[in-house]
Amino acid sequence: FLIQWFQNNIEIDLSYRISTFYQPKKKRIGFLLFTWTLPIAIPGKSCTLNIVKILDFGVYLDGEQLGEILMPMKWVPEGCRPDDQVEVFIYFDSEDRLIATTQKPLAQVGEFALLKVKAVNEIGAFLDWGLEKDLLVPFREQKTKMIADRSYLVYIYADPKTGRLTGSAKLEQFFDRDTDELEAGHEVDLIIWAKSDLGYKAIINNRYEGLIYDGDI
Repeated sequence: FLIQWFQNNIEIDLSYRISTFYQPKKKRIGFLLFTWTLPIAIPGKSCTLNIVKILDFGVYLDGEQLGEILMPMKWVPEGCRPDDQVEVFIYFDSEDRLIATTQKPLAQVGEFALLKVKAVNEIGAFLDWGLEKDLLVPFREQKTKMIADRSYLVYIYADPKTGRLTGSAKLEQFFDRDTDELEAGHEVDLIIWAKSDLGYKAIINNRYEGLIYDGDI
């Protein structure tokens, strides 16, 4: 009943998160009731969608707020039928139309990844991120001019003006500055991304900026 109520009464882009906190005069107690992530369609993210109809050239998926989304036949799992669910990744094709694929990208929107440059032209660099269409890193998002066949650490995001999925090597602007959830002694995932005078800069849990001192290595 509770889940049905939230489905009927709350609209949110990425997930439902219900938290409650109690704070008396000197003590603070916080607890999470539950976190529930919905399989909604978001460009640049993987999700599970229902097949609406099957045609000769592919299947159309129920993209909910995005409308019906085409998945070309070359990526359709064998034996699929209408109303079946399929896990897909949603992105834009070369004509900026939404498209779905069962290919797995090396990274998704909101993530950092080390990707190899396949080509460079007058627009920017195109990186291989595991999909048929390469990821563009415009010149304005490059710290140094990218070179073909070299790999660079980038952050994947949706351009706020166009909605296109884009990469950026200017990582500092994407770090989360609110580190309240990090506690001493907790195990974390690290990506080493730069050398400093004090040690090595690291990306913590694909979200925060950190530093490993030379003396701790």
